[in-house]
Amino acid sequence: MKRASAMLFLSLALGFGGLYLAVGGALFAAETYRIRDLSAFFLIVGAVALVAEWMTPGLKVSLLCRGQGLQIPYRPALLAHLVGVLGAALTPSNTGGIPATVAALGRLGVPVGKGIGVIVQVFILDLIFFSWSAPLGLGYLVYTRTISLPVRAEFLTIAAVCLAVAGAIILSRHPRLVVRLLLALAKWPVFRRFRERLTNTARDYRRSARAYLKMPTRTWVSLHAITAVGWLAGFVILWSLLHFYGVDAGLPTVLSLLASIILVSHLIPTPGGAGFIEAAVALSVGAGAGGVAAAVLLWRLLSFYLIFLIGPVAGWLLYLSKPLPASAKAPPREPGKRP
Repeated sequence: MKRASAMLFLSLALGFGGLYLAVGGALFAAETYRIRDLSAFFLIVGAVALVAEWMTPGLKVSLLCRGQGLQIPYRPALLAHLVGVLGAALTPSNTGGIPATVAALGRLGVPVGKGIGVIVQVFILDLIFFSWSAPLGLGYLVYTRTISLPVRAEFLTIAAVCLAVAGAIILSRHPRLVVRLLLALAKWPVFRRFRERLTNTARDYRRSARAYLKMPTRTWVSLHAITAVGWLAGFVILWSLLHFYGVDAGLPTVLSLLASIILVSHLIPTPGGAGFIEAAVALSVGAGAGGVAAAVLLWRLLSFYLIFLIGPVAGWLLYLSKPLPASAKAPPREPGKRP
């Protein structure tokens, strides 16, 4: 509990610090948080986007498990995802997300190797999304000259895109790298007592990676569509909030900015990119507008810091649930090739 409280305090401090660097004293002015336009349209759009952002990842995890013959219903898959997000939020660079998700899936009866496969495949889907959305957004900003980005920011975005493409290709097309790593760990004297478990984990991961590559085209397309909807929904939330606080920002501009900023934030060694995201978004949208601070702050509370409230509840519900027959075969699927 102390560690969770400390990380929450650190994340909030970094977030407020990033916003303060961007907007200055307006962050603490009461006028900044006065809603200018509570439009029913933007209220509905924002609410739908908020639900979509938090709910779609559970569907993605469930589909990935089904593609590997694991029958994991939507609700426990969503709980496992939320536990993983909480683990990521409690650790620098989101490093705790992988073991937390694997442990949560293990509670549902998913073998460790296949659990690692699922979280790696979620990561691959995210990388593929940013590998096309970030350069597309950057191209839009440069072409329309809506916002003039510093040259360093453009190069950093391009470098992050290259890393995303390379990471997606390596992780999806060369699963032997992870398998060899697990087998190499099994040979270390310090892991001798876990040799059999690590060997089985490597075998399960290899099967999981092969199942992912052999998924039907329909499933593959659905996974990428769900991934895009989840990320874009989070971006739409900010767009709606900006209008609430009187900031006239176009939807294409907001989507383009966030695609690049969120991708680069994965390189920042803070939980959830805290501090960097707040400062980068506020400076890009308009540091002089006080409403930007209110919109960004509320957006981060709804899209990131909310996990500190719902994450523990999800973990408790998952703990109370009974392990599922995950080893049972899912309904047979027609063979298909991934494009």
